[in-house]
Amino acid sequence: MSCTRMQQQLPKNFPFYDWVPKPLGIIFLVALFIPIMTVSGAYSANSSEMVGGLGILSEHISFIGFVTSVGMAAFSPFFYTLVCVRRQKLMCVAGFSLLAMLSYVCANTDSLFLLALCSLIMGFVRQVLLMCNLFTLIKYGFGIEATRNLTPGNEPDSEEGWDKLDKEKTASMPTIYFFFMLLGQLGTWLTAWFAYNYEWQMVYYAMMGAMLVAILIILFTMPYNPYPTRHIPLSFSKFGNVVVFSLMCCSFIYIMVYGKVLDWYDDSTIRWATLICVVSTALFIYLEKTRQSPYFLLEAFKHRSIQGGILLFMGLMILNSSQMFVNVFVSVGMKTENIQNAMLGNWVLVGYFIGLVMAIVSSSKGYHLKWLFAMGFLLIGAASLFMYFEVQTDGLYERMKWPVIIRGTGMMLLYSLTAVYANQRMPYRLMSTWVCIMLTVRMIVAPGIGSALYGTVLQYRQQYYITRYAHGMDRTNAETAASYDQTARGMQYQGKSETEAQHMAAMSAKGKIQVQATLSTIKEMAGWTIYGCLACAAIVVMVPWPKRDISKDVRDTPPPIATAAL
Repeated sequence: MSCTRMQQQLPKNFPFYDWVPKPLGIIFLVALFIPIMTVSGAYSANSSEMVGGLGILSEHISFIGFVTSVGMAAFSPFFYTLVCVRRQKLMCVAGFSLLAMLSYVCANTDSLFLLALCSLIMGFVRQVLLMCNLFTLIKYGFGIEATRNLTPGNEPDSEEGWDKLDKEKTASMPTIYFFFMLLGQLGTWLTAWFAYNYEWQMVYYAMMGAMLVAILIILFTMPYNPYPTRHIPLSFSKFGNVVVFSLMCCSFIYIMVYGKVLDWYDDSTIRWATLICVVSTALFIYLEKTRQSPYFLLEAFKHRSIQGGILLFMGLMILNSSQMFVNVFVSVGMKTENIQNAMLGNWVLVGYFIGLVMAIVSSSKGYHLKWLFAMGFLLIGAASLFMYFEVQTDGLYERMKWPVIIRGTGMMLLYSLTAVYANQRMPYRLMSTWVCIMLTVRMIVAPGIGSALYGTVLQYRQQYYITRYAHGMDRTNAETAASYDQTARGMQYQGKSETEAQHMAAMSAKGKIQVQATLSTIKEMAGWTIYGCLACAAIVVMVPWPKRDISKDVRDTPPPIATAAL
C-alpha cells in the first residue's frame, strides 16, 4: 500500500482525539520538539562539570556528542517508511520511554563505552521522533501532506512543475531550519542553566521529567491508530548495514577527536581506528552494491546538486568551527563560566532570524543562490574579521555578541539554502539517501575535520607563542621582575611563606604568558579563517550551477511501502 493511499485513511483530527482543538494540538506538537531536540548522551553546556565529576578528558564528551549525530544519520534511510506508518501515539510513547531510560543510564554510569552506546541509540530514536513529529505537525497545522514530495513516482513531469516545487522549498525550508535551530539553541541554554545551578546529573533528570510530561500529553490526547496492513513495513535485514555505517562513522570521529591528544599516528588506537574505518567503508560499499534492496543508494553521488550540497556543507561546517574563537576568548581572556558562554550564544538566534529574512526575501526576488552562498561565507569571514581586531587582553564581554550575530546570519543562509540547492530536481527515490548524506557531512564529517583542524592548530601555535613570549619574560626584564616582586610581596602580606609566595608569583607569570599566547593564536587563526571564507565566496560565484536535465528521466512507479526509499 502506497504512502499516499494510507493518508486517505487517517482520522479527521489525526493524531488527536476529536475533542482536542487545533490551536491546542499545535501547541502540544511543538512542545514535543523540546525534549526531542534537547536530549543527548552528553551535553556541551555541562562538559566541564561532567569532566570534573567523572575524571575524564573533555574529548570524551566531544566524541559522545558526535556519536549521537551518527545515530541520527544512521536512521535517515528509514525515515520515509516510518513516516508513512503514521502511528504517532505508539512511536512517541515507545520513543520517549526509551530515551528516558537511556538518559537515566547516562546519568549513573561511569563507563565510556556504555555512554557512547546509549548516545548512538538515542540519536537513532531522536531522528525517528523528529521526522514523525515534523510530518505530523505539517499535516495537522497546515493541512499539507509533505510525504507527497517524497513518494517515488509523484515527481513533476515538466520544467515548470519542478521550478514551482523548488520555489516552494526555497520558501519553506529556511523556516523549518530556523525552527529547529531555535529549539536547539534554547535547549543548549537550558542544559547550561541546569548544570550551573545544580549537579551535572540534573540535566539528565530534567530531560527525563520533560519526556514524562510528553508521554502524559500523548496518552491523554492521542488515540491509538492501527496500521492498515498486517506487517510492519520496516526491513530489519538492513540493520546489518546500519551497524557497518555506524562503525565507519564512529571510527572516523575517533580519529578526528582523539588525534590531537594522542599525537595522531604515534598512537596504536588511532592506527586501529583508521584500519577499522577503511575496512568498514569498503564493506559498506560492497553491501550496498550487492543488495537488491539497498539501505543507501550510491547513485546519489552522481547527481550534481548533491555533489554541490556536499561541498557547500563541507566548507560551511569546517569554517563554522571558528565559533570557538568567541568561546575561547571570553573563557581565557575574561574568565567567564559556562552559563555566561551559553547566554552569549543565545545572540545567535538574532543572527538566525536575520538570515531567515534574508533567505526568504532574496529568494522571492529571484536572486541566484550562488550570491546568497557567497554572502553567507562573507558574513562568517566578517565575524572572524571582528575577532581579529577585537582580540586583546582587555576585551569587552558585551561586544562579543556582534561576531555571534554576524556568524549566525551567515550560518543560517548557508545552512538552509544549501539544503534547498541540493534538493533541486532531486528524484524522490534519492531523498532518504540525501538526508543520510546531509546529516553525515553536516554533523559528523565536516565538523569532525573542522574541530580537529582548529584544535590542532590552536594547540601547536599556542605552544609556539608560549615559547616565544617566555624568552623575554625573566628576571632580566625590568617589567617582568617588577610584576614578579609585586605578586610575591602581595602573597607574603596574605600570610604565605617566602617559598610559597615565590611559587605563586611564578605561576602568575606563567598564566599571563599562556593567556597572551592563546590570544595571539586566536588572532592568527581568525586571519586564516578570513582568507578561507573569501576563497569559498569567490569559488561559489565563479563555478557554474546548472539545474538537472530532466529530459532523460524515466518515470518511477511507486514502490511497495515495505521497500520504499530504503
